[in-house]
Formats: sequence, C-alpha cells, structure tokens
Amino acid sequence: MVKWKLMVNDSFGIVFCAKIKCFDRVNIGAENPPSTICTRTSWGIRPARETMFNFDPLAHEQLKPEIVGVYDRAANLYDQVGVKSFTYYANLLVDKLNIPPGARVLDVATGRGALLFAAAEKVGVNGYVLGIDLAPNMISETAAEIKARGLQQAEVRLMDADDISFPSHSFDYILCGFAIHFLDYPRLLVRFRDMLKPGGSIATTHPYVPTHDTENFERWKWLFELTREVFPANFEPPASWVAPNRLNSPKLIESALRESGFENISITVAETTMYFADENDWWDWEWSQGSRFWVEGMSPEGLAKFKAVSFEKLRAMKTPSGIPILNGALLSVANAPVGNEKH
Repeated sequence: MVKWKLMVNDSFGIVFCAKIKCFDRVNIGAENPPSTICTRTSWGIRPARETMFNFDPLAHEQLKPEIVGVYDRAANLYDQVGVKSFTYYANLLVDKLNIPPGARVLDVATGRGALLFAAAEKVGVNGYVLGIDLAPNMISETAAEIKARGLQQAEVRLMDADDISFPSHSFDYILCGFAIHFLDYPRLLVRFRDMLKPGGSIATTHPYVPTHDTENFERWKWLFELTREVFPANFEPPASWVAPNRLNSPKLIESALRESGFENISITVAETTMYFADENDWWDWEWSQGSRFWVEGMSPEGLAKFKAVSFEKLRAMKTPSGIPILNGALLSVANAPVGNEKH
C-alpha cells in the first residue's frame, strides 16, 4: 500500500503529501537531524541529508524566476485575506527584539511589509526601515501602503537579496519573515553579519507545523488526501514548491546561524489557533501565499475537483468562530559579535 509523508510549505499547517516507502510524520519542531531537503521520487519527495552548505547555487538561480512569479501574482492578496499569519508572527518577532527609537532596520523579502510596518512603529520618525523584495508587485503594493500611512521612516526597493550589498555596520537589525529558505542563506547569513553593527540582531521566522496536535491533523487530513488525488500518480513537485523544508528545525537554524558567526542564538516555537471566516476566505488564502505553487500547478479538472471537495469539507468544519486551523512558526533571534569587524 502506498503511504504518504507530510511536507510543509509556508501555508503554515496546511501541509502537502509526497509518496514514499513508509509513513513518517515530520516533527518540524523537533531536533531531528538530519532534516529534509527535497529530492525527487515517483511523486516527488524523499528525505535527503542536509548540512548548512548542501546548497546548489545553479539550481537556486534556475528556480528563482518561478518563485518570484508566484509571489508577484499573489501580491494583491498576500496577507490580506484568510488567516493573516505573516502579520501575526511579525508582531511577535518584533516585540521580542525591543527595537529602540532611532534604530536602522533592513527587512529582507519584505512582501507586503508585515515586519516592515511592525518595525517602523518601533523606530519612530528618527529611525529607518528599508524593505527589499524581488517581486515588483509586492514592492508597488507595499510602497502604496507606506505612502497611505504617511511613514517617512520606511521605504521599499526592488532588489535581489542574493545580490545585496550594503556597507559594513549599516543596520542595527536585519529581519526576514518566512523567506530565508528561498535564498542563498549560506552566503547571505555571513553577509548579514557583516552588515550588522556590533551586537546587532538578525531575526527570522520559519514555517512550523504543530504535528503534536492530532485533533488538528485529523481535522485537515482530507486536504492531504485530496491534494494527492488531483495530481497524477507520477507527479514530481518542483523543488521550489517544497523549499520551506530547508532550515525546517531549530537544530538546522541554530547550526546555520552559528556557522555564520552569530552568537546568543534563541529559537522559540509559537502556535495559535486561527479561523477562516468561511470556505471562500480559505480559497482566497490558498491563492495568496505558498499554496499558490500547488493550486497553480493543478490541471483545470483537478482544480475544479479540489475546490468543490474542499468547499464541502470546509462547510462541515465551520464553527461559530469560523473554520479553525492550528498555526505555528519558529522565531529565531541571534546577535552579531560585539567585536564584529568591518570588512
């Protein structure tokens, strides 16, 4: 009998399935070395050994246009519909940092500015927050919101994070929300350390699936099975679809930060139950973030079936508060050395 392994993407708790030899629920929050990086089997994914520097720059560059395209098409909905997870966890992360007025902050892969706006409130009019992103529509949407809010201390620029280059000691804080797994992180983390002032902080959020909650798992199990059904049996998900499985455990995140020269590393798990208003709210949300890789990849017939069956299941799940989903994230904070030298 074919069995399936759960794989996480950045839709936080909506996880997808891949055919492997045995059932193995991945505890993303566990220190479970080696973690998983995606290689392909008959349906697309099997665990492979990963270290921090197991990274293919050529493959990374080839995947980049697809990743940017998906998020560019999602920009008008991104964190504006459904469970607004990015804003929720951005506020948690920024609150952990105690950013003082006047600080200089860089937000990498800013998206619709969840971290940027949270940080801009902290730094005040004498501070500065720069958000960068490679998706033009993300930049235009966020720039419009900055203008609408009248924020003089924040700006956004269209920029490839992999090519980022600022002088040493340019920032007090560097932030990245649910995106560093898409980047050339072995190189970038070292560069971020150099760009931080001595003792400055890097803070990131990462997808996390609360697999310990069997009730939540059973509640959403139908979605795993349905996703399997609407794709051909021999389907191979592109690596970009499952990129969040890189840096998917506290152990891997800590190792990456430590090997890049960071100190005082803290990684915490955050969980909360969120609610979709109804099945249409969930459907809009599916198109607004990482799940879009999957729904865009369905055939017209598969997509129609996926929507129809999902709506039937979701109506049955609805409570007076809405449709519940247990949602999680890993929050990491680390410091550049106090003696961080300029290069």
